[in-house]
Amino acid sequence: MPPQPAKNTATFIALALFAECFIIYASVLVKLTDMPPINLGFYRIMFALPIFWLMAQTKSKSNLFSLPLKDMALMLLAGVFFAFDLLFFNIALRHTSVANVNLFASLACFILMPIGILFFKEKFKKSLLFGGIVAFLGVCLLVGGKGELSVASGYGDFMAFLSVLCYSGFLAVIYSLRRKYGTLQIMFFACIGSSFMLFILMCVFEGFVLPKGAKDWGIIVLIALCGQVIGQGFFSFILGKLDSQMASLLLLFSPIIAALMGFFLLGEHLGIFEILGIGIIIFGVYLAKREHY
Repeated sequence: MPPQPAKNTATFIALALFAECFIIYASVLVKLTDMPPINLGFYRIMFALPIFWLMAQTKSKSNLFSLPLKDMALMLLAGVFFAFDLLFFNIALRHTSVANVNLFASLACFILMPIGILFFKEKFKKSLLFGGIVAFLGVCLLVGGKGELSVASGYGDFMAFLSVLCYSGFLAVIYSLRRKYGTLQIMFFACIGSSFMLFILMCVFEGFVLPKGAKDWGIIVLIALCGQVIGQGFFSFILGKLDSQMASLLLLFSPIIAALMGFFLLGEHLGIFEILGIGIIIFGVYLAKREHY
């Protein structure tokens, strides 16, 4: 399933940013509960799994489990990558700011670009690389501008870095599969792989923990719906419509959305340097997109 023509690009970019808003909103919600990080990831996937199964089964004209074993294994592998992403991501959010976590998430852009060129034979575009570097400088300014007001820590930032490595693996596998399969099929099997891995990790490191009350249950349901079903579901859909370089470049918008949500929902600081960084990010993405299609 090749990337779509340029006339649809603006629509798909808008959908990607829409998906990022929900993904990052889910990361804000993680800060509002004391649930252990692996348990939280497990519940997130388990609530999303039946939704993806129902939608995939409704749309599919054949048995979901009739796929070639190799492709099914790749979908499960994507889920394993995502399980470790959730593990490190949830830990990071307890030890650093929402903006810092999403700073590292934006680094996936520079991991996926060479993957697309080397493994998917995509054409290298200098304008995209230049625009990406300009945008990333804006990201550094956005996050670095917090100075002493930041709630970041070295440990939290390291967990965020491990998270982005796993997330990049997840996106790369999803991108390869979207050429042959629909989003719902892929996300269903990815959720199976994630839930299996998170269950093992949960049993070994945390044990099974029930949410404390209605507040925690509500937050978990919102995280599953916003972060997994809507956010990751839509972004996986986009990976079949844009090439990996353009899709990954859009991840550079994550720190902007995170900073704004952190400011409005969590009271995190947002000053002149952060606003300047936001402007530079937008300009960098504009430079990259202008010559991209």
